[in-house]
Amino acid sequence: MLGSRMASYLLSIGFVEAKSDTSLFVYQRGLDTAYLLLYVDDIVLTASLTDLLRQIISALQREFALKDLGELHHFLSMHV
Repeated sequence: MLGSRMASYLLSIGFVEAKSDTSLFVYQRGLDTAYLLLYVDDIVLTASLTDLLRQIISALQREFALKDLGELHHFLSMHV
């Protein structure tokens, strides 16, 4: 199952599971923070620094076949 494999990988690279939502993962490095929401086979990722965002995307692409759709415009049929 991709979800559990993804969750294991995220934990291995320093993300922690949010206590309030098991589909939300948080990464902190000093003052920099990234949030990753995993919903079935969709990912919403944001970070406090563009460099951190790129590093995380690269790490995920090395492990999984991912397609970066760029900036978020729609998620779960909602306009963002």
